[in-house]
This record gives sequence, C-alpha cells and structure tokens, in this order.
Amino acid sequence: MSKPLARLFAAAAVFLLIGTGGAQAMDAATVNGETITLQDLTYAMQTLPEYQKFQQKVLNRVIINTLYYQESVKAGTTVTDSEVDANYQKLMDSVTADKAEFDKILKAQGTTSTSLKSSIKKQLMVKAFMQTIDEKALVSVSDEEVRLFYDEQPALFNTPEKVRVSHIYIALPPNATPEATKKGRLKIQKVEKELAAGGAFAEVATARSEASDAKDGGDVGFITETSPVPKSLLSAAFSLKKGERSGIIKSLDGYHIIEVTDHKASSTLDFDGVKESIKNNIIRERVQAHRARFEQSMADKAEVKILLK
Repeated sequence: MSKPLARLFAAAAVFLLIGTGGAQAMDAATVNGETITLQDLTYAMQTLPEYQKFQQKVLNRVIINTLYYQESVKAGTTVTDSEVDANYQKLMDSVTADKAEFDKILKAQGTTSTSLKSSIKKQLMVKAFMQTIDEKALVSVSDEEVRLFYDEQPALFNTPEKVRVSHIYIALPPNATPEATKKGRLKIQKVEKELAAGGAFAEVATARSEASDAKDGGDVGFITETSPVPKSLLSAAFSLKKGERSGIIKSLDGYHIIEVTDHKASSTLDFDGVKESIKNNIIRERVQAHRARFEQSMADKAEVKILLK
C-alpha cells in the first residue's frame, strides 16, 4: 500500500471499514512483473503467529470505540458539519490536493466520501464525549503528593556522570591467530608513537582508526557508566580527566586508545523546576485510570459477541 493510502486509513481506521471487494482489487507490489495483491498480503499476515493476538487487540479497541460512540449518541453529543468538513479536507490534503484523485483512492478502497465523512463524524463525537468523561474525573494532585513522588523516584531526576570520548581502534578478526594479534598490536603501537610525538588525536584517528567514527576524528560522544561499552574501556574513560589519554587497551575485538574530551558531573534536577511536570504526569495517569474504569463499566453492561474465528 502506498504511503498516502497508509496515512489515509491510519487516520480513519477507527470506524472506516474497507470493503473486501475493493481491497482485493488492489495490488500491493510486483516482483519481476508478477503481481502481489493485497489479498496475498492479507493471507500472508494471517499465517504469522502474532496475527491473531494483534487482530484481537485491534478488535477489542474497535469494540471500545464503538461503545464510546453509542454512549456519545445517548449523551446527545454533537459535532457541526463544518467541523466534519474541515477534518475531511485536512485528511484529503495530507494525501493529495486533487479531489478527483482522492475520490479514485476512496473508490479503490470500496468506500466513498460520504462514508468517510460519516466515519470522521463518529470519531469527532467520540473525542468530544471522551473529553467530557475526562472532565468528570475531577482529578486533583496535592503539593505533598508531588513532593513525595519526587523524593521516592530519585533516579528519574538524576543525571549520571558523563564523559565524552574519542577513540582510535585497530580491529582484530574473530578467533585471531597469534600472528594477526601481533600485527594488530604493532599497528596500535605505531599509533601510540604518533600521539606521543605530538600528533593531534582527531587527525591520527581519522588517518589510522578502523572504526566507523574515524571520519569524525574518533568522536564517540558522551557515555555513562551504564553505556554498552566494554568494561575495560569504561574503566579507563572514567579514570581519566578531561584532556587525558589512555594507553593501549585490549578488548575482545581489537586494540584501543581513548581520549576524554569533555566531562559532566552527575546532577539532580531541582524540585521547583520539575514539580509542574510531575503534577501533570500524575494527573494524566489518573485521568487514564478513570477512563479505563469507565471503559470496563461500558464493556460489563454491553452485549458483545465475538464472531471472528
């Protein structure tokens, strides 16, 4: 499916049901002139072990959205034709500026502009109704709760110590022979001599390093003590001061020389600077919890029959 079509039906996926006749008529790809249809793609997806689980998850969400829509109708939720038209236009503009082309796309999917607008109207009604449900949650968070969260979750507000590292790397092949190991060590020793003679680390790295970052002068960027870096390199990096260089370091896959180019001490975000963010996050979580309880209550009262096998 093309990107415009993917955007179109991702945006309208909650209520827009695609007719199988139209879907089967579409081609997904060609391979040396042989067509792969959307029907072929759908069948292939159905053979995946994850498909049924994913399908059930999507179905459950559509059921909940349908219940929301039914409740919005009962509550007398309304949206204006101008709101629907504006959203329809926005959706069309994200796909194509040509109305005729857009109509062809809809036709190929077995639907019409009228059906799409109906889907959009339902989505807008659900959105408006959900907002009223969220407002009824009457969620409040005290300053004491915010402070308690801050005190009990220090890891969320601490920035660990960081060092910025550049390195020069000489690779060794897997299961390196003694001869290959010796050759690699001679290379790194030559590099070490160049540096000792006053060679600029970045220039030597660009010329000698066998790592992909050689083009950047060997700059690795900032790392922390939990970065996925060999322990020998981490130990060396955090034992050096800014501007200092290590000796030759052996790892499983080669030899290294590293230089620390910057250092940032660990720090803690000030409470006053994050309290509003904490409060908003707690409110958001409580609103979501309230919404989940409402969804469960709708489902408990509804008669839902799963017909999909």
